[in-house]
This record gives sequence, structure tokens and C-alpha cells, in this order.
Amino acid sequence: MKLDENLEKDEKYLLTSLSKALEILDLLSKYDGLRAIDISNKLNLNNTSTFKMLYTLEKSKYIKKTEDGKYKLGIKFITFGSLTMERNNLTDVSRPFLQELRDKCNETVHLSILDNDLNVIFLVKEASTASVQMASKVGAKMPFYITALGKVLVAYNLDEKMEEEVKSYSLKKYTDNTITNYDSLFRRLEKTREQGYGEDYEENEEGLISYAAPVINYKGKTIAAISVSGPSYRMKNNKEILIELIRNTAIKISETLGYNYL
Repeated sequence: MKLDENLEKDEKYLLTSLSKALEILDLLSKYDGLRAIDISNKLNLNNTSTFKMLYTLEKSKYIKKTEDGKYKLGIKFITFGSLTMERNNLTDVSRPFLQELRDKCNETVHLSILDNDLNVIFLVKEASTASVQMASKVGAKMPFYITALGKVLVAYNLDEKMEEEVKSYSLKKYTDNTITNYDSLFRRLEKTREQGYGEDYEENEEGLISYAAPVINYKGKTIAAISVSGPSYRMKNNKEILIELIRNTAIKISETLGYNYL
């Protein structure tokens, strides 16, 4: 069967009115209120159809009409969002994607968060089958500045308060590559944000390199990071491929958590 025929077959199951109503909801999610005429124009709908759909959505409390005659998403979506976030536990949502990433690169994969003391906490570990791999444990903590994960988590949440916390953080030397200068550290954090991923070049353990990317929730906040870690020679040789895989996986997890990249 040709692609066009497949599309035609799928299209016949669409309820046109429902599809248009969903388009209205999608449109309202992008604006802080729209008039009925604006909705009609943007979606190429006639005024009568628009009014009926808006009336139905308002009666069902999916949207509300403000005093100035504009329509906005209703309170139901707050309830839906809260329920969805509660049920989509971060580790449960992430694990299938992390396992897929591990299988693709055959290196150790982690999901981590940041605690109040700017330490990285490992929530999930999907170990490589390779003989040489990172020695880490779920629940373990590491200083943020010696890990790719930590640099991502701090760089993407760096406000004035956190900046002061970073300046007071003790920068202990772990290897010859460990960053122990605050100016150098802030430059690295800025670079991390600009390039969209973090790096650990043997800063925690000699012979080990890690790359990491941010996981963003539905509010647009970086709440976690994922990484791939392995021996320096393998990580350097496959850097571009690995970073692309990591970033794509982070995007998939973020989208599942409700973040919209558009």
C-alpha cells in the first residue's frame, strides 16, 4: 500500500469537529488569551463553527472567557498536568530511553539530579557490557564541578543565589585536569550552556570521559541530566556521535515530561 493510501485510510477515522477543537486548545496553549475572531482567522474556521466549539469547551471548563472577551485554557489543564507529572515518575519515564541509549553506544549511562549542596546524585545507572567502564553506584554523590552531569545541572540553573553558592564551594583537586579556579569554572559553565551539553575530561578520574545533556520539565526547568561515560580513547573517538545520541535522548525524555521545544 502506498503512503498516500495509508494517509487516506487514517484520515477517514478523524472526527473533524473534535480535531478542530483540539487545534483550538493547541493554539490557546501558545497565547495568553485570544478573541474568537482571532481564533477563527488563525485556524481558518468560520465564525459559527468557532463559536460552537468555544461554547462547548467553555461549558466543559477546558477553556475560560475573560472579562475582555478573550479565551484562555481552563483550570482543568492544571489538574491534568499535576496528575500526569505525579504519575510519570522521572526515573520510570527515563529508564526505557536510558536503556536504549546504553544499547546504542554500549557505554555506561546515568540519570542524575542536584541536591541542595550542589552535589550530583545518581538516580539511575544503566551499565555497559564493556570490560572497562565507570565505577559508580545509584544513590552515590559527587561534587558537581568534576562531572559533566553537575556542570549541566548548575549551568542551566545558574541564578544569583546559585552563583554565590558556587563561589563558596570547595574546589578540591581530584586529577591533573580538575578545575580548581573559580574563573575557569564559570567559563566552563557558560560554555556548557552555550553548546548545550557538558563535558568531564578526566576531571574526576584519570582515563574517564563523560558527556551530559539537560532534562527539562514541563515548566521549562532543568530538573535532571543524563550522561554517557567511558574510557577516554573510546569517548574521544566517538565524541560527535555520542553527544548527538545523548542530546536526542534528553530531548525525548523532556518531551515525555511535557516540555515543548517549539
